[in-house]
Amino acid sequence: MIEKMLPVGVRARMGSALPWVILVYALGIALRVFYTLKVQRPEDFVMSDMYFYVTLANRLAFSSDPLMPWDITHPLGYPALLAFVLSRTGSLARVVDLQIVISCLVPLAIGLLGAAAYGRRTGLLATVFASLYFPFVDFGALFLSEIHFIFWLTLAFAAFFAARRVRRRGVAVAIAAGGGFALSVATAFKSVAIPAAFVFFVVEGLAILLERRDDAPSWRVRLAPWAIRVAVVGVAAMPLLGVLTSVCTRANRGHFCVTGNKAPSDFLLGHAGRLAYIQWGDDEGHGFHFGSPGSYLRHYNDHLDVPFPMTDGAANAGAAWKWIAQHPGEAIVLSIDHVFDTFFGVAHWPTYGHPTWAFAHLSQYVFMILLFAPMVFACAAILRRGWRAALTSRTALVLAPIAALTLTVMIATGETRYRIPFDIFFIVLACAYATKDLARLDLPGASPTGTRATPPRS
Repeated sequence: MIEKMLPVGVRARMGSALPWVILVYALGIALRVFYTLKVQRPEDFVMSDMYFYVTLANRLAFSSDPLMPWDITHPLGYPALLAFVLSRTGSLARVVDLQIVISCLVPLAIGLLGAAAYGRRTGLLATVFASLYFPFVDFGALFLSEIHFIFWLTLAFAAFFAARRVRRRGVAVAIAAGGGFALSVATAFKSVAIPAAFVFFVVEGLAILLERRDDAPSWRVRLAPWAIRVAVVGVAAMPLLGVLTSVCTRANRGHFCVTGNKAPSDFLLGHAGRLAYIQWGDDEGHGFHFGSPGSYLRHYNDHLDVPFPMTDGAANAGAAWKWIAQHPGEAIVLSIDHVFDTFFGVAHWPTYGHPTWAFAHLSQYVFMILLFAPMVFACAAILRRGWRAALTSRTALVLAPIAALTLTVMIATGETRYRIPFDIFFIVLACAYATKDLARLDLPGASPTGTRATPPRS
């Protein structure tokens, strides 16, 4: 029935794949419901970050106490959402239902991203892969912000890619505005959405400048649509980001912050030696004892006691820079370790300590074999054409958010959990490689004339 409702041309391109995609997607829904309600009930794992989110949500929902610096170590988007969904009795049942719904929508969003970036075949295969990808199922069954961040980040970048391809400027502007709004929502859950978008648009602008076509107009004319879309994305993201900044800065005793004040303490945690944890000083009775899962899995034993609180950004950053100045070589090695742990760590937190740990370990092998390896092969094929072809390829745009993540974890700390939301880009690239959509767009002989097809720009 669904297939008959589609245009004839679309049905011809999809062939008989669509019924199988729908079947796998339905299986993915059943898997998520069973896993969340029977295997890993979120209510059974309210600890660490999950405890922080749930307790803060209850405060937001049932207390009028003002937010303080220790309340904004994480972005406020997720606890605010929990507070909105909580029942009057504080029951988390509706939150669990919402988690399942968002988790079920994630494969469709990734399919949209794949279609917008490379084409329909990539979108269909990406939907299939994401429907069964264990980390997405797992984070849907935990009171963590990851599954919501994945959903909104995917929608944002699907819009960014789609806005590049449409011919009508008004439609491109509308899609870009939707992407900007989705980006602001994603940022409310995790701050790393901002550098991901920033690097994406930098790479896109550079690619436009490097384009070589006989009929290419001047660089000002070529950059104009890009500049308009960037401006629209910024304007559309500004209302929510403005509210987040205002609330965060006020809670942080007037010290400017957009989504949280934890970045300097993460910087110190990742660049003060091989630490298992840091014990920070109290801030009006609120102390923090925190370590990185990557350090735990590396079996580091050292710890550091500091007199200043975790919420003192200047003191944390100053201590980190002092240590780096005294140990520059070790600091570089630690940054590389953070990148390694993010991409090739044993398993993602917190599931490596749960009864389902075997699936978390297995998913790492799935990532390395089915997602990371195709990226290496695709990049090698594109790089053989030269650096200009690589920088102007569609694949460079897909890899841009991953580059932003890499830079982020080099500065702070690294663990597999940080990477998993960005697996959406690995999935899209691997699926494009498998369907040969990547070769059609980024490799020689992709178009009838033997040159790389360039998408129309608004």
